[in-house]
Amino acid sequence: MQMLTKTLAPILAVLSVGIAAPANASLQPGSFMTKDGAEITPTLQTGLSSNDNFFSTPENEESRLIWTITPNIKAVIENGPDSYNLDLGTSSSLHNKDSVDNFTEINIGAGVHKEFTSQHRLDVKGKADWLYEPRGSGLTEGLGDAIDELVKYKQQNFTALYEYGALTSKAQVALNAGFYSKEYQNFRAVSQFRDLNKSLIGITGYYNTQAAMRTFLEVKQENYRYDFLAASGISRDSDDVKVLLGVEWEATALTSGTFKLGYQNKDFTSSQRENFSGLSWDATVNWQPLSYSTIQVATSRSAKDPLVQGDYIEESSYGVNWTHGWSDYLTSLAAINYVDEQYTGNIGRQDKTKNARLGLNYVVSKFGMVSTYVDFIDKDSTQTTIKFDRVIVGVNFTFALKAS
Repeated sequence: MQMLTKTLAPILAVLSVGIAAPANASLQPGSFMTKDGAEITPTLQTGLSSNDNFFSTPENEESRLIWTITPNIKAVIENGPDSYNLDLGTSSSLHNKDSVDNFTEINIGAGVHKEFTSQHRLDVKGKADWLYEPRGSGLTEGLGDAIDELVKYKQQNFTALYEYGALTSKAQVALNAGFYSKEYQNFRAVSQFRDLNKSLIGITGYYNTQAAMRTFLEVKQENYRYDFLAASGISRDSDDVKVLLGVEWEATALTSGTFKLGYQNKDFTSSQRENFSGLSWDATVNWQPLSYSTIQVATSRSAKDPLVQGDYIEESSYGVNWTHGWSDYLTSLAAINYVDEQYTGNIGRQDKTKNARLGLNYVVSKFGMVSTYVDFIDKDSTQTTIKFDRVIVGVNFTFALKAS
């Protein structure tokens, strides 16, 4: 395995910088129409990767060779401005050393877009997933291969967005609501205390400057409720409020993006937990100096719920992503990202994670694409069992119908 990694890495590093992701970055999948007017778009991705630190351990790393297969089918029905869509997919991973690590995840999504008039619009979306936590992350963070079974969970997410105001008018108002739930399926003696229900309600007011730009004020509240109280008797329930002032602009000669800055208050129901009150932001800017080259800069800061330790995590992230089209068939990706996580709750933990991604997508024909990638991660932590570094080298093959 180490020989395979050492052989592939120099070759792919010259060609690529990326991640196992964007299978359809350059490929435009074709579709077919049913008698009922549904547009069906099937795709299939298969891949092979080498992970040199499968359990995310600081030492005594173990490697894995992983085969993946990911079929997906999308269905869309359009009726004037209205549309209805369905997204079905699975992702299976097979490992060369231990069949206990093999798994199949399932993803189901659906959505409805309705435009009642030019001033009234409604979007409703729902998603359900049956997933597995990667080894050495989530509930098994820092445990290496001590657990002989994958941690599995299911989650559901429902959102509704209502917008009032014509797209060409100076002002619009958006109301949104949502509900998210997460429930673990095994290791219930521990995992039951991380079962979560989260509700969301918010309102955003927009003002259009009529210059491809609009400002907005966003107010939203998320209520976190955990199903079971841990033996400590200290509740993890909290109410999270954000008030953000922002601006977004459409593509100009060079740039597009959105930026919002404001105040976040996370208030726990238990007085024994430390509340958060402070600055929060979220920004993404796309710079396109050439029609075939785009640089994206993104940054965010907020307080979020931890999965295992602490009261909350004060997380700051910064990233740069560059995509470049060398021809109609060849696209490269280079990305770096840095995340700083400060844990609160008398545990004295801080994590700093650096990622570098290199990738290359080549459209072989109108039916398929080959994607090579190298993914580097270096995680440093004040807790030594959490530290690790990892290199993943791989190739994906994406197949689709011929685009018309």
